[in-house]
Parts: sequence; structure tokens; C-alpha cells
Amino acid sequence: MSSFFYISIFAYVSIGGIGVSVFLWGKENGNSIFDKLYRLFCMQFPQLLKKALEKCCGKRAPAVLDAIWTYVCYTSNPLVQIFYLLVVVGGYATFVAYGYPHLTDNKLLSNVHKYAGFLIFTICLWVWWKACSTDPGTVTPANVEDLCEIFEWDDQIFSKTYCSTCDLVKPARSKHCSLCKRCIVRFDHHCIWINNCVGLGNHKYFLGFLFMHLVICFYGFGLGSTILYNVAVQKELFSAVFVNPVTRERYQATNLIVLQFLLATEGMIVFVVLLSGIMGFVLFGFFGWHLNLVRTGCTTNEISKWNFLKWVLKQEGDEGKAKIKDLKNGYNEGFIANFREVLYPMDVSTLSRSSASDATEGTKRQSGKKDGKAK
Repeated sequence: MSSFFYISIFAYVSIGGIGVSVFLWGKENGNSIFDKLYRLFCMQFPQLLKKALEKCCGKRAPAVLDAIWTYVCYTSNPLVQIFYLLVVVGGYATFVAYGYPHLTDNKLLSNVHKYAGFLIFTICLWVWWKACSTDPGTVTPANVEDLCEIFEWDDQIFSKTYCSTCDLVKPARSKHCSLCKRCIVRFDHHCIWINNCVGLGNHKYFLGFLFMHLVICFYGFGLGSTILYNVAVQKELFSAVFVNPVTRERYQATNLIVLQFLLATEGMIVFVVLLSGIMGFVLFGFFGWHLNLVRTGCTTNEISKWNFLKWVLKQEGDEGKAKIKDLKNGYNEGFIANFREVLYPMDVSTLSRSSASDATEGTKRQSGKKDGKAK
């Protein structure tokens, strides 16, 4: 059992670490080990799979595989939302079934955690649905002129451009989302977990989504760890003597042996605790990063634009590096104003100074002055 435990942990960490590394650093062109693994798993393996499917199932099989891949990765669909519900609802149900019975006659915990846990779980689902269903802020013919005045171009990372898909001028800080098929006001990113863009209208719900799931992960981790510790204390596992069922050799209890025993007897609770702990740390970093973006008056889309602009200027040598020092984020209005913009956003659907037809005609006239770039 001990060898299997170590091998399982090593395989899990190794495979997971390699997968994350390939995802973050692998490129189509390059000679690093991550680039080679990226080409192997993301380019060569799919081609081999297509050829195998064609031989086994006919020429239509690769086309069907391509259609499935396009639907999953390049269209707006609820698959990840369904997966999210399975994970969150399944995790909570598992904890209720295997963890809550240990709250009865527990000297360290009371039954109030049953109600507290349900409350946190309900809020998680509510704020997730709000992030999913709230309009992130759509640029329309009716509000485009007002938005162009509110969000002015800085001629650094945003200039006057025209979206040929929406047939509208693009206000600064907006971006056309190919998945949602619309231009989003103060675009941050498209989040697959909510199957929606994160923009001006629902940014606060996205932050609430991250925060509440951070809370439920750390709450579940703390509650589950305390339950497991109480089980170990009640059964006197820390002072017990364990016997190897094969060799009959006797072992004095160690923390690792106690963990293995709990894994064998309370495996579902251990699984939820580990999952909650790992996801909690990931969400903590992600939530902190997004809070810092709000603090600095920036978005995920804009930080990418700033990094690209700085990279371009660095290619110009000393002159370009001097220009980098003069760059300034004109959208940073200070700590309080930045958070007020996110937590109390304007309703862009009420901006209708011009009629839809007048706005459309105005943007078409302006399009003659554009370079034709939409994205």
C-alpha cells in the first residue's frame, strides 16, 4: 500500500505539472521540451487520431471530430457550465453524505456548520448565475456614440478603429468577442466557466464568483481537515500500532501512516479536502490578480496590450526604451474610482442619446477614415 501511495502521488504531480507547463509555455515553433511536447500532444497526436479514425470509421469520422472540437473550443456552449455544476454540486453532495455525519457528537465542531455550509453553497451558485446571465455591456448602434465619449481613445493601446462584424466604431477599452459575437464594453476576457464575457456590466459578479468559491474551498478544506483530525483523535490513531497485513510487521503510527489509514477509511472526505485545498490556493492567486487589475485601472485584455506595446518598443532599441518610460495608463483614475467603476457600473443599455439608425449612419461615415481593422 505504501509503494502504491507514493507512486500515485508522484504520477499525479508529474502528469499535472507537465500538462500545466505545456499549456503555459508550449508553442508551435520552438525547440524547448515544452514546445516539442506541445507539438506532440496538440498537433501530431490529433493528426494520428484522425488517420486512425478514418481507417476504422471512414472518411467522415475526421470531419465529425473536427466539428466536435470546433463546437467545444470555438463556440459559445454550456459544456463547461455543466462540468462546473457537476463539480460544485457533486463536491458539496459528497461532503454532505460523508462529512456531515461526523458533525454529530463532535467535540470540535457543531451542527451549525451544516447550515453555514449550505448558505455558502447557495451564494456560490447565485453569484455564478448572476455572472452568467448578466449582460457584460454590449456596444450597440444606440449607445456607441455615448460610449465613445465616455471611453476615449488614448492612442497608445486604443485608437479609433471600426468593427466590421458589428458594423460599429469600437469605443476604447472595448473588444469584439468572436464567441459571443458582439463588442463588449470595457472588455476583460471571455470566461468559459460562466459562458459569458466579463465586461463592465458583470465584472463585479465575476469578482464575487471568484471570492465566494475561494471562501467555499477554504471553508471546506478547514471543515474537512478538522473532521479528519477529530476522527484520528477519537480512534487514537496517533498512538496506535499498525500491522502490515502481508508481512505481519508492526509499525508505530506516523503522520504518513495515519494519512494512509484515513485515505482508506475516509477516502471521500480526504478527496474533497485535497481538491478544496488545491483549488483554494489557485483561486486565491487568481482573485488577488484580478483585484490588482481593478486597483490599477486595467483589464486582462489591456494588460496584454500593454505588454505587446512594450515588446514592440523594445525592438526599437534605446529610443524605444525611452518611449516606454513615457507610457501612462490614462484609464487609472485612482483606487476608489477604479473600484467604484467596477462595483457600481453604469447601465450601458440606457445610453441612447442618438437613435439606432442615426448612430449606424454616423459610424458608417466614420468608417471611411479607418484603416479597416476590426480586431
